[in-house]
Amino acid sequence: MTIRTYESLPTAAARIGVSVKTIRRRIADGVLPVVRSGRSLHLDPKDVDALLRRYPQRTASEFNSAALRPARRAS
Repeated sequence: MTIRTYESLPTAAARIGVSVKTIRRRIADGVLPVVRSGRSLHLDPKDVDALLRRYPQRTASEFNSAALRPARRAS
């Protein structure tokens, strides 16, 4: 049997470097699942970590070719 661990909203916000208000917005949007215990809200750290996305690494040649392309205009 595995023991589940949960963290409070302020703890989760501090750990990933966002405000508690941002965490509450993600909960309201349905992006972040929450567990309620009485009046307290708790988050699974894995769900909080899933909010963070890793962007792909770009090579120097990709940066240079992107800089040479003209900007697209919105019509």
